Amino acid sequence: MTFAIHASKNGQSVVTVRINPAVAVNKARVLESLGWQVHVTDSAGHQFDPSDFDRLSSLADETA
Repeated sequence: MTFAIHASKNGQSVVTVRINPAVAVNKARVLESLGWQVHVTDSAGHQFDPSDFDRLSSLADETA
């Protein structure tokens, strides 16, 4: 499964793709700490906002 990190700040948008949910969450948290608006989507289209990142990380642990 792939995970896309969607980030926007000051009219700029960036999307990066990761295959590991833990790596996607770590990258999203870094961007959020730098002031970006961030969410992660999985290949099924589910959206994970920063409040959902712990749940997404838990899913990664369960599938590891």
